[in-house]
Amino acid sequence: MRKIVMLLMSLLIITFSFANTIKGKVIKVSDGDTITILKNNEKTKIRLYGIDAPEKAQSYGIKSLDVLNKMIFNKIVEVEVKNKDRYGRFVGVIYFNNTNINLHMIETGNAWWYKQYAKNEIEYQKAEERAKERKVGLWNGSNFISPWEYRKNKRVKK
Repeated sequence: MRKIVMLLMSLLIITFSFANTIKGKVIKVSDGDTITILKNNEKTKIRLYGIDAPEKAQSYGIKSLDVLNKMIFNKIVEVEVKNKDRYGRFVGVIYFNNTNINLHMIETGNAWWYKQYAKNEIEYQKAEERAKERKVGLWNGSNFISPWEYRKNKRVKK
């Protein structure tokens, strides 16, 4: 019985740990969809929920990184934690000055809506459609290869 109670308490703690908001200073922008924050002298890697930015080696990858870097590097952000990914990173929505940074990256054409992991985010879908119509950011070019296709192609070539 004691083991069952301990297991239930652990599950409850895990559930509540993902339904929270954390705040920290952005100390690194790895690419257009991954940052590291510092909270209480502890580094925490965050993957931006619902978006996928071009890889650094990909066309527009460095530009996407630069845009995110200019917006939030060295700033205090709030992260609405959604879950943890298979790499142990927190996955969340980043807010700075009440702006949803994830959505902003899509709206400005600096990231794709990652429908595989955020299929119910209609706001993200509409933002991507608007960015495509306006031909902003990565949609201003003509050689669109989504990051997930780019990664898949790299694995196949190995």
